[in-house]
Amino acid sequence: MFWADRHVLCCTAIHCMKLGSSTVAGRLRIELKRRGLEERIMCNTCDSIEVCDMGPNIVVYPEGIIYSGVQVSDIKDIIAHLEGGPPVERLILTPDREDEVNRRKLYAAALDAGEPLTYERFAEIVAGHDLDEQWIAGQKGRGFIAVRDSEDGDGQVVSITSKTTLRYFFDEAEVAAGD
Repeated sequence: MFWADRHVLCCTAIHCMKLGSSTVAGRLRIELKRRGLEERIMCNTCDSIEVCDMGPNIVVYPEGIIYSGVQVSDIKDIIAHLEGGPPVERLILTPDREDEVNRRKLYAAALDAGEPLTYERFAEIVAGHDLDEQWIAGQKGRGFIAVRDSEDGDGQVVSITSKTTLRYFFDEAEVAAGD
């Protein structure tokens, strides 16, 4: 039903799909239907919500809660929340959650290292935050970093994009002040 009490968006972008989001979304829809909740709770799939490396991800509106790392085994707890129970705290992604703090520190270190930042140096910073080449590829694919050949033709350089600075270093006070 279009006029639902809650709207659930399940990310099925390629990065979340690799982590099982299609199965999670399908099982969630089936369980909502089994319980007769599909009229009150609209469940749709969506493209990336930009945290696919922490997926599968589900966003619940009107609360604006992001559940990350969702597995099929979490569906019963999420449905309990959707039926009026408390949110599933262990799954909620917040700016102060350890993995988000780790990424903010990683990108702060990369920005402090200055540009142009060699790919090798960026990979060292990434490794120092317990992440790997696959993570780098995901960040590049989703536009958090740009990788290009260096001007001297000796390797590649990494730039931190505005998408990253907006996600990790955006000062909300400036927006409130109208700056």
